[in-house]
Amino acid sequence: MLSVVQGGAGRVPGVSSDDAWIAPWWKLLGRRYGHVLHSLCSYMGSFPPGLPRYFIEQFSDLGDVVLDPFSGRGTTALEACVAGRVGIGVDLNPLAAILTDVKVDPPSYEQTILRIAELERTYRPAPVGDRAPPEIRMLFEEGTTLPQLLHMKECLDPCDRIDRFLLASLAGILHGNHTRDVVSSRCLSVSMPNTFSMSPGYLEKYIRTKGLVRPPFNAFEKLRLRMAHEFAEGMPVRRGRGLRGDARLLSKAVAPESVKLIVTSPPYLNVVRYGKFNWIRLWLLGESVSNVDASLQVEKTDRRLALSDRHRFHGYCGFLRSALTECARVLRDDGTCVVTIGDVINKEHGSRTLATEVWDAVKGDVPLDLAAVIIDDVNEVGKVSKIWGEGHRGEATKTERVLVLHKRGARMPKPRHRDPIALIERIAAGEHVEKPARPGVVRTAAKSASPRAAKARVVTSG
Repeated sequence: MLSVVQGGAGRVPGVSSDDAWIAPWWKLLGRRYGHVLHSLCSYMGSFPPGLPRYFIEQFSDLGDVVLDPFSGRGTTALEACVAGRVGIGVDLNPLAAILTDVKVDPPSYEQTILRIAELERTYRPAPVGDRAPPEIRMLFEEGTTLPQLLHMKECLDPCDRIDRFLLASLAGILHGNHTRDVVSSRCLSVSMPNTFSMSPGYLEKYIRTKGLVRPPFNAFEKLRLRMAHEFAEGMPVRRGRGLRGDARLLSKAVAPESVKLIVTSPPYLNVVRYGKFNWIRLWLLGESVSNVDASLQVEKTDRRLALSDRHRFHGYCGFLRSALTECARVLRDDGTCVVTIGDVINKEHGSRTLATEVWDAVKGDVPLDLAAVIIDDVNEVGKVSKIWGEGHRGEATKTERVLVLHKRGARMPKPRHRDPIALIERIAAGEHVEKPARPGVVRTAAKSASPRAAKARVVTSG
């Protein structure tokens, strides 16, 4: 039985009194809601699948294009495909782009198993030598596990659909904590304190202090077991795309006025170094940590705005001004744009509602209008932020604000469901809202997109 939701709505002048939908109803779905592919690989800063799903059901129809220009691990795009929409995710981080793409365009289970068998058949044990750097060698056993990983790293082609899925799955089991029964642990590394990558120096000291050993895991077998888990609920109803690209250049990747719904959460200021905190996975993908972090930050001497977690408030406003302008370009006149930004707190400035402060700073330049603000108390997760610059380190509050926007000059689209609790109950039961069939997955090939969805021109960018 569903309980009463905690949270509330911020009223905006001119909003209809029929605003029962303006509350964080998705919280009723619980933290464990969502397709199994959501957990393919951990990723810092992602929001729960229930949040995009709620807005997908309220403000889009089957076959519509749903976009996340800061896709992260692909939560919005995957949930859109599960719900029968065409999910598109764009992110400048190569790890995020590949995680999004494999979730919304997966191969079949049979294809992955055959490819693993081929990799195992062509494997020839060989000394690790200088094929792996010392910081990698300290994490993986060198008689079995690391030679097998190196073989797969050398053979898997990230441009191939099946290989790309296996690479993303390997990234998901590459490192982590061991279970009490070490043999049944899903990860391949020595037991680590976090799912994100701590610095090599920290890990070296942690391993030495704890007296940890590197178990000789069979990487092929672990990957086969992971396939059984990831395909347990079948494939998404529709296919989508995950692209590596800049949100400020969105209209170069997605056709103007083709997107019905955008659900996104821009990167928090100064919180996550996406390259540094994923250095082990980036090694597997053959990506440079320094290049990734350089592309995701702004140097103090560089006034150009890049995708950054390190620039200050005015830079952040300029960055979001550009990104939201691009969102407006690709959004249909009857579309909706949902943006989640957390509050921040600082010793000097106190609690600040970053979402509304940023909106006040950019609203005159962005062709979008604010329809509602939904307040979401995030009690489970603590976040860190340093947006006020060097020497003013702050912490994110446990409050996020969801801005609901629409095209300027157009009316705010009406939500499709007047009873949010009934909607949540049907989502929780695994039903499509249009027809109470089986859960939002099928075990056969995905259906083709609708003519309207086909308008979403997708162009891969480097």
